[in-house]
Amino acid sequence: MSKYSKWQFLTVVLSIISLCLAGYIIEIGDRAPEEPEPMKVNFAYQYGFHYGTHIVIDHFDLIEKYTGGEAVGVFHKISGGSSINEGIIAGSIQFGSMSAHAALKGIDKGIGTKIFASMGCKVAELWTWRDDIQGIEDFAEGDIISVVKIGAVQYVSMIKAYADIGRTREEAEAMFGFFSHADAYQLMEQKEIDAHFTGPPYTTQYKNLGYHKISDEMSIWGTPLPGGVLISDVNFCQEHPDIAAAVMYAWVDATNWIINNPQEASRIIGEDYGYSEEEAWELWQEANLAWNPVFGLTAVEDLAETMYDLGLLENQLTSDAIIFSQTRGTIGQ
Repeated sequence: MSKYSKWQFLTVVLSIISLCLAGYIIEIGDRAPEEPEPMKVNFAYQYGFHYGTHIVIDHFDLIEKYTGGEAVGVFHKISGGSSINEGIIAGSIQFGSMSAHAALKGIDKGIGTKIFASMGCKVAELWTWRDDIQGIEDFAEGDIISVVKIGAVQYVSMIKAYADIGRTREEAEAMFGFFSHADAYQLMEQKEIDAHFTGPPYTTQYKNLGYHKISDEMSIWGTPLPGGVLISDVNFCQEHPDIAAAVMYAWVDATNWIINNPQEASRIIGEDYGYSEEEAWELWQEANLAWNPVFGLTAVEDLAETMYDLGLLENQLTSDAIIFSQTRGTIGQ
């Protein structure tokens, strides 16, 4: 090949490379900018049908719906309110559901949370198999009443009930037994304990056994208490008010859907916990839960005051410190 031919060849090659690079640059320039990834909003819930609002929100992608795709809900089953509180402190969870007393303890410790809404709830009741016990005043030394654990709503309610009839905290605590609801039910069947402060499905099963109710939260407090609540990180809600509002819309939407579609709700929620469709519907009917986003929240301050008086909380918590202002507006506080 002549010297001229070599230069001619190189010119052609360089021209081809230049054209390729130009096309690549044009392609990059024409490419639409990548859309930002939606924010992940982490929810934590526990085991039981009353946590079903989370499952319905997840099933119908309601966080995505009410944020216009700007956020996506990520849902986690976690055992225990303390673990959820730890996740919120660490920033890995933004919304979590737990018992009212666990929520109050977290608020009392200053972890930066408030109550956002109520879950599916049912008034807790005190049941016995003994015919000679018709009221709280009939309990005597040596009797055993299951109240789950120290600080639980059942524990606090029984101490309040005893105070209302002029008896002491020490007298009440001398009769307390601390068992899971499942274990307490077995002990009640075997008649090894005398009473159990609980909710469905155990109350339904006690009725079927011919046992009778002694009292309930309504009789003790004059109002229903929230069995479980949704809490959130206050800072997160202040930094992302649109997402906080979307969560409330989603929570109300899911709650209304559950109310209007109980059998389908039982199937969807039961499937998450491994129940067959038939098992889920049977358990759902036994539970007879009340679905109301603000169930019992008017009584939370009274509950907190009693827990403070019993030394279970270090601070006197007002409604403003306990519940988000938007929620307090809904319940007229």
